[in-house]
Amino acid sequence: MTGTREQTPPATDAGTAACAAAFLKGQEITTTGCGRCGTEISGVNGRYACGNCGWVNHWSEGHTELPAYDPVGDFPMDEPPST
Repeated sequence: MTGTREQTPPATDAGTAACAAAFLKGQEITTTGCGRCGTEISGVNGRYACGNCGWVNHWSEGHTELPAYDPVGDFPMDEPPST
């Protein structure tokens, strides 16, 4: 199967590049054994999914807090949206 995939252009403004760098700085590749089949798997910040058997750990088991939901899409958020 052959398809054409649209390429995303690189960030051209300093603000976008700074946000991307700050986000990536907080990411850590972690490794563990699958909770179901024992296969060695890697994830980001303690969140895993096994490609062998389909097991995933619960989102709350990660090493860092997940970002707040932002329905508008203005990332990053300094505080959670008010209700």
